[in-house]
Amino acid sequence: MTDKSYAQSIAGDLFHMIKSAQEQGVGVDNGFRNQAMSSPGMSLTYLFLNKADLLKVPALPGPVKKQVRRSNALAVIELAGPGGAKQTAGIHLIWTSAKPCSGIESEAEMLDGIQVQGLAAFTAQIKSVLRNDAPRTVDQLVPPQAE
Repeated sequence: MTDKSYAQSIAGDLFHMIKSAQEQGVGVDNGFRNQAMSSPGMSLTYLFLNKADLLKVPALPGPVKKQVRRSNALAVIELAGPGGAKQTAGIHLIWTSAKPCSGIESEAEMLDGIQVQGLAAFTAQIKSVLRNDAPRTVDQLVPPQAE
């Protein structure tokens, strides 16, 4: 998959998350979350936040603050820490728009707002996490063979 087709795929997924939330009666302009994946070892959640709420995050890096617009989507990766409690391992700004989420009308509009640097960092981290988590998950699912 090329970088462009991957970005198109993510844009399509984000667009469908917004539309699905709207169909469920969620006020998408006020922010919402979509848990895309969860396992005992990790979870992936997309957070859709408006500018005011996102800028309230105290640890938001300066360069990221400069990219924040009216509507934003972040990919949040959480990993199981000691004792199984989930701990945030990465937060990546992957989409921004000057429009409210409710005003986004197409996947093409979503694609225009993809933040390439944030998407690349997210992609690298999720690949690494999945590569490292897969052997543990298989070990948990496959019972040891008796000899």
